[in-house]
Amino acid sequence: MVKPQIVVRLPPDLLEKLNKYAQQTGTSKTDVVIGALAQYLGCGEALPLNQKVAELETRMATIEALVKVS
Repeated sequence: MVKPQIVVRLPPDLLEKLNKYAQQTGTSKTDVVIGALAQYLGCGEALPLNQKVAELETRMATIEALVKVS
């Protein structure tokens, strides 16, 4: 299925942050933007799978840290 394409203009500092984040997380800029829009618009089911997994890993780490403290 072909996905529609859009063009956006970003301020240079925001583009730099997007590039750094994508590189640090090993994900594409497209997936970062899709994930951010999905969260902003309240449709988390549209999150890319790798972002869902990353979110679950973060939550698990938090739970594991809480269990160790208890």
